[in-house]
Amino acid sequence: MIIIDASCNEKSNCMLCGNGIVHSCRAITAKCHYCGVEEEAYIQCKDGHYVCNNCHSQDALKVIENICLNTDLQNPVILAERIMEHPSVHMHGPEHHALVPAVLIAAYQNYTGKRKEEDISEAIKRGSKVPGGYCGIYGACGAGIGVGVAVSILLGATPFTSSERSQANRATSGALRCIADAGGVRCCKKATRISLRKGVAYLSDVFGLIWYQKLDMGMNCTYTDLNRECDENCEYRNKS
Repeated sequence: MIIIDASCNEKSNCMLCGNGIVHSCRAITAKCHYCGVEEEAYIQCKDGHYVCNNCHSQDALKVIENICLNTDLQNPVILAERIMEHPSVHMHGPEHHALVPAVLIAAYQNYTGKRKEEDISEAIKRGSKVPGGYCGIYGACGAGIGVGVAVSILLGATPFTSSERSQANRATSGALRCIADAGGVRCCKKATRISLRKGVAYLSDVFGLIWYQKLDMGMNCTYTDLNRECDENCEYRNKS
């Protein structure tokens, strides 16, 4: 096992005691402190506390849905940054897997004027099913998968729609390649930003929009001090 964080930090460490998180390359049986569910997990805190994916992200999912349903922002990066500032959204966590498709769809709908609230709710439902740690354990970052979720919903893809299914898979693979090329250990903030940038570009191409060209997708990360594994070469890193 590898201890990732060592000191108290409510944004990145144990939700219960603030101690560092331990990651394992083999599944363990863990019991959720909140709901009591016992399940296989790859993460728990140094003192053995475990919070399941549902309890970890439940409040955050409500925040994501509420903001996305009520925003008029057309830039998904600005929208995501606003959501990630909320105290219920942790430094890392599976809530980011729902955040990516939700903000992509919300921003797209605001840009095109085609509002469909059920698509945002569906995006959160699908994205929230991708558990934490997927990037390392299964080799597919949940934020990157979120891009495919958004494209799938907007195109109405199913396993039996040839072109739409292919488009959704291409969207996911493109986002995953960008995340992989960025390097570094897991950072949900970086993966979210990369995925949103790739997602906007992909959707702009699919629907023939100038949406991507109109947006400023650059930003300076404010989470550097909260992420002890922050990649010094990250393009978003706060250099000040």
